[in-house]
Amino acid sequence: MLARLTDADRARILPHLTLTSLPPRMPLVTPGKPIERCYFLEAGVASVVSTTADGKQAEIGIIGREGMIDVVTVMGGASSPLEVFMQMPGDAYSIPTAELVAMADDSRNFRRLLLGFAHSFLIQVSHTALATVTLNIEDRLARWLLMTCDRLETDSFPVTHEFMSLMLGVRRAGVTDALGSLAAAGHIATSRGQITILDRNGLEKRAGDSYGTPEANYRDLVGD
Repeated sequence: MLARLTDADRARILPHLTLTSLPPRMPLVTPGKPIERCYFLEAGVASVVSTTADGKQAEIGIIGREGMIDVVTVMGGASSPLEVFMQMPGDAYSIPTAELVAMADDSRNFRRLLLGFAHSFLIQVSHTALATVTLNIEDRLARWLLMTCDRLETDSFPVTHEFMSLMLGVRRAGVTDALGSLAAAGHIATSRGQITILDRNGLEKRAGDSYGTPEANYRDLVGD
């Protein structure tokens, strides 16, 4: 997103950016706590997670280098009921929230860019809900793998069954069976916590309408 700024906006924001290393599980947004810094990921993937009163969790969206955390600040929010943490390690440019909000207030182009991402993320979340209701575990996993692959820009990445069970809101045994099904179909290969995508077209067919529309919407609102 920073690459899409105008020259004037880039010159204004650069002095406030700090390049930060983000390890796995590092919290970026804590539910109910003030959001003091925002992040533009350069690498890695962040999970946006909703938690019930009794501690059950499910991932409702993911954010990579295509977006920023947390866009709620631009829409007037000082905190969020959702948790955001690093799913895959990476780096990000962080900025004090007050500076980002001030810049969004002053620059129409910058604000439009952030709100474009906010709208595309809303579409992503809506399709996550659609997938949860209409797809089986294998097809939901296919969508999740595609989305993660897009943001990491690699066909092979490490991830544990335990983490996928949390992200999909299913039991670990269900993830194991789903991975086995996708591997048997020739879509992926698994080895010691590493997943390699072998047949992207096959995964896209499994994911159906839950994958593709949010990505196209992002390209329309923000860019390719």
